[in-house]
Amino acid sequence: KTSHNTLIEVVWTVVPALILLGIAVPSIGLLSAQYKSPPKDAITVKAIGYQWYWGYAYPDNGDFEIVSNMLTKEEAEARGEPHQLAVDNRMVVPAGVPIRFQTTAADVIHSFAVPSLWFKLDAIPGRLNEKLLMIEEPGVYYGQCSELCGARHGYMPIAIEALPMDQYNAWVLAQGGTIAGADEAGMEADPSAVPLQDPESS
Repeated sequence: KTSHNTLIEVVWTVVPALILLGIAVPSIGLLSAQYKSPPKDAITVKAIGYQWYWGYAYPDNGDFEIVSNMLTKEEAEARGEPHQLAVDNRMVVPAGVPIRFQTTAADVIHSFAVPSLWFKLDAIPGRLNEKLLMIEEPGVYYGQCSELCGARHGYMPIAIEALPMDQYNAWVLAQGGTIAGADEAGMEADPSAVPLQDPESS
């Protein structure tokens, strides 16, 4: 008997409810973690969305900014990188340390999304959004703008290169930036610290 069977009705009500409860418990923790504030010593990196490219500013390292544009198919293939994801200047960050990642936009709404990092943050004109970003392993991570922002929306990819801290510091100095305590440590800019041109790193 399946019609008006009390046992079957209890089972198909209780079992899905238990499954949903089992999913909800870890999900609530993950939802809460994504809004965790960066620690005070986190390194600040700011992404600015433009029509149609990204700019990356480093307020804690002399407030310099680099501009990132998509490479042509020929340029991407020459570097051994994926077409429509490769850029001329990657966003470089240190690996294994907390990053205070901020987004804003100069014109329309953009969205900074890197699926491999499970990271997405909207970039809205006149507003500064902030989120904790932590990349454990050095490497190159690709993403794209995920908010329809105009005719060339599909041509503003994101490429993040995470480097060990010493290489990151050398890269900052090579860009004309500053490192807190660099004078005391005797650090100097290393002209060879340009990881963006190295296909092996991807």
